[in-house]
Amino acid sequence: MKPISFQKHAPALCAIALALAPPLAAAQAAQMDHAGMSGMDHGSMDHGQAPSPDSPESHQGMDHAEANHDAPGADAPPVGSLPASDGEGPRGYDSYGIHPHMMDNAPTWQVLFDKFGGSRNRDGQNALEWDGRFWFGTATDRLLVKSEGERESGGGSDGKVEAFWSHAIAPFWDLQLGARRDIGAGPKRNWAAVGVEGLLPYNIELTATAYAGPSGRSALALKAEYDLLLTQRLIFTPELQASAYGKNDPQRGIGSGLSQGSLSLRLRYEVTREFAPYFGVSFERKFGQTASYASDAGESRSQAAVIAGVRFWF
Repeated sequence: MKPISFQKHAPALCAIALALAPPLAAAQAAQMDHAGMSGMDHGSMDHGQAPSPDSPESHQGMDHAEANHDAPGADAPPVGSLPASDGEGPRGYDSYGIHPHMMDNAPTWQVLFDKFGGSRNRDGQNALEWDGRFWFGTATDRLLVKSEGERESGGGSDGKVEAFWSHAIAPFWDLQLGARRDIGAGPKRNWAAVGVEGLLPYNIELTATAYAGPSGRSALALKAEYDLLLTQRLIFTPELQASAYGKNDPQRGIGSGLSQGSLSLRLRYEVTREFAPYFGVSFERKFGQTASYASDAGESRSQAAVIAGVRFWF
């Protein structure tokens, strides 16, 4: 038998294969496993007719917010023509009408009373207490006015008013230059003042101020406090204060050296950020010659009191 030459009949075999391909594919599709198809959940299939492209239903699923219909304005600089942010380009941002500026140059103001309320000490004496401040200015330079003190129900009072120019010298730290005036019982005293105010590690607020007055008087005042958030609204605040003087001032009952120190523990509830009632306790002790002056006047060297009031700002 003569062997068949595939090379000779290759064109005819290719034509036969192409002609048989569609019927073979249809036959294989007809032999699919209909048992597996019967397990399908036809109830979940959507056999409805697809909406036409012009129907309203076909546009409900489109997200028109993502479509960008804005074309670049005629006056906008070409894309890619702006200089790099490092300013090394041949043209600066100013040539395109783009002028960088800081948002902290606008002046603003605030009134804050950290303490405003009453106290009752262990001797049964009541007093009005306050500790507040007002500032006006920018983030770098401000006029700052502070006042704190107390007025007893028996008529005695003690306090001070201070005014400063406050200038930011570092992140979270201000240098303060100004003056202080002592008010209340006894002669009024005037002082020149310089101090710093800012945040220590762990968010401890510190104020340290040195004073100089006529007749060689000098003083130093320290104040530190910390806000411990027990919840988002309940805040516990311990506060320490201490003061020292360079010379005796008998008329105001102040002795040289460490004069007095106090500790207050306040718990406040922020009804809003601007309004927070508080209550707590305070302890105060006089030292050195100041304690001797208090004893001579029939006053206690140390005192404890219950305090209550409100912290507010606007």
